[in-house]
This record gives sequence, structure tokens and C-alpha cells, in this order.
Amino acid sequence: MWIDKDDLPSSRDFRREIPESVKSSAIFVLLPSPTYIRSQYCVREECRGYSETIPSKRARFGNDFANEEFALRCPLLPIDNNEHWQLFPGLTDIAFCDESGTFPIGSPEFEISFRKLTGELMQLLKRMRNRSTPVFVYPRNPSKCLHDAYGALSNEMSARSYRLLPDRLVGLEDQLGEASLSVFLLGDEYDRTVDQLTKTASVSGKPWVVWCSPASQDVAPGQERQPGLLRNLEQLDSPTKTFLNATITSSKLKEEVLALLRPNAVASESGSGKPHVYLIYNSRDRDDRVNAGQIIYHYQDEFHFDTPNDPAQRTIRLTGSDGVLLMWGKSDEAWCSREFESMMQVARPEQSKGLCLFDPREAKNALPIRFAGACPISTLPKNMVGSNRPT
Repeated sequence: MWIDKDDLPSSRDFRREIPESVKSSAIFVLLPSPTYIRSQYCVREECRGYSETIPSKRARFGNDFANEEFALRCPLLPIDNNEHWQLFPGLTDIAFCDESGTFPIGSPEFEISFRKLTGELMQLLKRMRNRSTPVFVYPRNPSKCLHDAYGALSNEMSARSYRLLPDRLVGLEDQLGEASLSVFLLGDEYDRTVDQLTKTASVSGKPWVVWCSPASQDVAPGQERQPGLLRNLEQLDSPTKTFLNATITSSKLKEEVLALLRPNAVASESGSGKPHVYLIYNSRDRDDRVNAGQIIYHYQDEFHFDTPNDPAQRTIRLTGSDGVLLMWGKSDEAWCSREFESMMQVARPEQSKGLCLFDPREAKNALPIRFAGACPISTLPKNMVGSNRPT
């Protein structure tokens, strides 16, 4: 659950943080009032921003959710002509008010509405949970040396609507068998359960990942079995195993896991059925921003464009996109070459992404633009960007 009062320090940019958190949420609980529906920010940034995610959620969870709004509407004060119904049409109000005002907390009227709200919320969450792709990440309660890696990975899985297992401390092997992918994080202490679970994973026929943290290379006295387990797992012959040694960072671990889950990730993110295109351009240049805007506007019905300004999101977007459009524009060759190299470092050749480099100055008519230059990234020369401008 994300609540801006608790999770948004005063130093953060709330105009960016709130919309991003709203869009990444599984369910939107709307508490409208006459003041709320008069707020441009609330209506456009929050409600409209979340509404744009609904098609992808419907596709992610299947036909049973074809008419689901993934939202609950709970008015706090009476609103003239029920104008709040236009926010997420089709929902039935769970009212926390009547014509005299808001129900006092603890009153019988409040308790009736609250029980209805929690009941519908739990029912929807359980339905979504049962349709989410399960990912087994062990250990569930990591030691200090694994805490950061586990936190980053589990947060990413939750944000992408994966079901994180184990969610209980019994029946671990049954939960592992249920998962589409298993991830084992190894630290500086030997865990007999890891030894047992990895043996099960090796014959499951499903992909599984072993990651050795830097701490696993500095084993304390009394934990001598740990390096023996690491060596055994490294040498184990299993076609579905991915072994990541201590030189692999926790951020790279997350990339590897997302890459293995990519068929499911694409299904979850391409909810509208449109291919996801990561559009890279020099956002500091006004002309390039205008050109990017034209591309997004004219092709919004054919493609879903990702253009995050946060560089930290680049790896995630590149991993989950179907293709990349690098717009050269007014930037010099050094900029384009640098961006291209960055893409090549992140993109995995086996994913066969489409890559198109476009220079609007070379086009006599900037629109319409054809993506005929797209080709699998695995077929591109290593040093594609040279002295001649690609068109």
C-alpha cells in the first residue's frame, strides 16, 4: 500500500512521485469529494493516469477481468448530480456519507461501508493473486548481506504484478513446484534448505537462478559447507540453471531475472495489444522534444511509447520493450554513439529486439515515418554508428 502522507518525504518531487506510484498500484481506492473533482491535478494526474493502466491490467490477468476497472469508489461527501461517477464509470459507490455529511468513524453506518469496502478489496486482490505468475525467491527472510538484493528483487516483482513465493514457511517444495521461476540468493552462511530446494529445482524442468553475493566469498569459520555448496551448484549440469557469481551486481541480477520472465512481462505490459517502443531522444533540446512528441502523437494508436526521464528506469524499460527507436535529431555523433552503446550493453541479443535509428533532418517530410529500418538487434554490427549518418 502506498500512502503519500507516510511514503513521500518533503524533499521528494510529489508531482512526479504521486502519479508514478498511482500508475504502479494494483488497485485504486478513490475517495472523491466536491473538492476532489474540482482539482485538475487529482482528476487528470491521478484518476486519468491510473485509468490509462487499466487495459494492460485486463490483458495481464485474462478474460475474467475483461470488464474490471481495478478501482473502488468511496465518496466521502455528497457530490451534486453524482458527477464523480464520470471517474471510473460503471462502478457502484461504497458511500461513507449521506446527505447530512460524512459518517463518523466507529458509527454503525461507517462500519457497514468499511466492511463492504474491505470485503470487495480482498476479493479482488485474491482474484488477481490467483492469476499472477508466481516467482519463488529464497530465502524469504534474508540475512543482512542479502537484504538489499532481496528487497530490490521482491519490489520489482511486486510492481510488475508477479506473485512472490514463498508466502508461508510450510510446503516450500510445493511452492517451488508452483513457481514459473526460482531464484536462490546465497550469502555467507550454509542453509540446508537451500541445498534441498536447489536439488528439486534442478529436476523441475523450469528455469532457476543462483546468485552468489559478495559475502558468499568470505565464509566464517564453522560455515565451511557453504563454499562446497557454491562449487557444487556452479558445476551442476542443469539446462535450466543460470549461475551468477559474486562479480554480478544485484542490479544485474534483477535484469537477468526480468529477462527470463520476459514472455510473461510482455504480456503484462502490452495490455492494449500494441508493441512497446522505447523512444530515446535528447530531452534537453527543444526541437528534439517536438519531434519526439510528433512521433508519439501520430503513432499512439499503433505503439505504446516509453520515454522515462529517470535513467534508472532505462534498464527495466529496455528489457520489457519490443523495440527501441533512437532519434538522432540535432545531437552530435558522440551523443548518438554513446546512447547506442548503452542500449547494446543492456539489450540481450537472444531477445531479438527491433532497433531503429531515425534522423528527422534526413527526412524531407518528418511525418509519416515508417519503421522499415527496424531489424533484430542481434544482426546489427558491433560498431554500427560510424561517420555516416544512418537513415
